[in-house]
Amino acid sequence: MIRDFWVKNYLSIRDKQGLSFLAKGPSSELVTEVADGVFLYKLGILYGSNASGKSNMLIALNEVFRLLVSPKSDATQRINGSIPFALTKDDPIEMHVSFYANGIRYDYDVRFNEKYILNEVLYYYPNKSKSLFYERSFVGENIQADVKFGASLKLQIKTQDSIRENTLNNHSVLSVCRKAALTEDIAPFNVLHGWIMENYHDVDGDVEKGIVEILKNAYNNPQKRKFYNTMLQKADLNILEYRPVVEDRFVSAEFRERIQKENIPEEVKDALLKPTSDSVAFVNHSMAGDFDIPLNWQSKGTIKYIRILDALYDMITNSHVYYLDELGEDLHNDLLYYYLNVFLFNSDKSQLIITSQETTLLSQDLINENRGVVWFVEKNKETASSEYSRGDSFGLHKNLSLYNSYRIGRLGAKPELGSIFINLED
Repeated sequence: MIRDFWVKNYLSIRDKQGLSFLAKGPSSELVTEVADGVFLYKLGILYGSNASGKSNMLIALNEVFRLLVSPKSDATQRINGSIPFALTKDDPIEMHVSFYANGIRYDYDVRFNEKYILNEVLYYYPNKSKSLFYERSFVGENIQADVKFGASLKLQIKTQDSIRENTLNNHSVLSVCRKAALTEDIAPFNVLHGWIMENYHDVDGDVEKGIVEILKNAYNNPQKRKFYNTMLQKADLNILEYRPVVEDRFVSAEFRERIQKENIPEEVKDALLKPTSDSVAFVNHSMAGDFDIPLNWQSKGTIKYIRILDALYDMITNSHVYYLDELGEDLHNDLLYYYLNVFLFNSDKSQLIITSQETTLLSQDLINENRGVVWFVEKNKETASSEYSRGDSFGLHKNLSLYNSYRIGRLGAKPELGSIFINLED
């Protein structure tokens, strides 16, 4: 879980802006005790007008973990996530994240540009006291970085030298364990790297997966299949269950002829010309009897709901961190709030950070009474930079509605729209 995060000079964020998930105590189902005496919010919601910079905070969170675990094979490769604020593009990007993995706290700070990681330092708290994991500084192009390791890691000299030799200037020290076979005393690196790879997810999860693949994978796992069927039934979609099916696929003679002429592998041709395709059928219920509905007849909202169930299953069965952008889009607000409640009341050490335009969430007692889970995002008119304000930082009386205060513009983060009348004459 993420304890706190800040970023500077990234995308629409010029000045240092951050999120803190620290809570004062076990006040509600929104809070979990991630370590002895340490309480964190399991949910974070970012509100703001279009183009305010809500999504950019999720992208930044995604980038700091991607940078931490993804190695490079070539020293000339660009750091793709290096996108500085447009007006200070020559300055380095700075990020900080404090997070928990396997119950241990880690603090990571990094400065980088499109070519190099200039500085990075990773601390951890193996016995509740702060210890150095490693520290690294950029020395020069084509020159080995200066890397120091904490004594508590107890790394052999030859292991330290091997890590230094494999650390290129454009990737983190931690990511070396993914590209080099090292001795067994590198176990602390492998444990942390493996935890991040398994439990911290990209924005919107694995977007490469199609709906059919998601549902087939779930169907082959009895527990996950039961979860999907249960959640589809509870969502009032009139769906009892689903099952994988094979459908006939029309391949025109013209398309077949064109593919046969292409210079591509035979297995690719076979896949493109396959006369059948995998799909899913949903069993719907009526008083007159049950009947099948094919996947391509399902609504856009149903498809969106199915996709986000994959993240929900992970979060309630293990410890995961997900970032979901524009959650609530295509979903009824009651179904959105139901989804969040299932997460909150069935998860333990998982965390969900979302952006949303569904402001009715602010009227829910659980959110209004825990304002630390909400941030309002708006662009500074003078600098065009995004600014983030936590919901409990406005000094609102506890009896005042967060929803009404936001609706009337008291909390900012709303678009200032012009006249509805349009004059196209010169």
